[in-house]
Amino acid sequence: MRLALLSIVAAVVLAGCGNDRTPPPDTGRIPAPSGFRDVKFPAQGVTLRAPANWREIQGSGDQLTTIAIGDAQIAIWRYERTEPLPVNRAQLRAAKEALVAQVQSRDPSFDLTSSRLVIKPGTRAVELIGESTIQGERRAVRSLHVYGRGHEVVLDAFAPPRDFARVDEETFGPVSRSLKLIARS
Repeated sequence: MRLALLSIVAAVVLAGCGNDRTPPPDTGRIPAPSGFRDVKFPAQGVTLRAPANWREIQGSGDQLTTIAIGDAQIAIWRYERTEPLPVNRAQLRAAKEALVAQVQSRDPSFDLTSSRLVIKPGTRAVELIGESTIQGERRAVRSLHVYGRGHEVVLDAFAPPRDFARVDEETFGPVSRSLKLIARS
């Protein structure tokens, strides 16, 4: 009886030992947001809405946070400014030209695909969209520079080029539009 039981157990165990391999999990997968949550930095005067299913990594210094999942990331930076910030179209255009030159000097592989000026009540910003090399990997990037309340807040969002259009529509665009500069508390 004992030998028969061992034979059955051995047969069951061996049946699971075929040549089929379980594929490794796709750790770079970028799922759609499962909703959005408020992320606030009252001492820095910044608020935004981030995907509820993305992890948040506390930043240090000028970097407030990184919000990430798989191969996609959103980094939020805040820089104190003493020089006059751009407020009108001509000043924003000059800021855009300076930003493009600065990005291209840091990363000669940067390829600007589009840019725009954002002038809305309470918001003055420059947005750059392009492709760059980040830590040896090609990435599509949305970089939003919002000026006001004595500081510049930068939202850098990036993903692999093959995923960028979808992730930008589902996530990066809504997060960028939710970014607000508020009175510091």
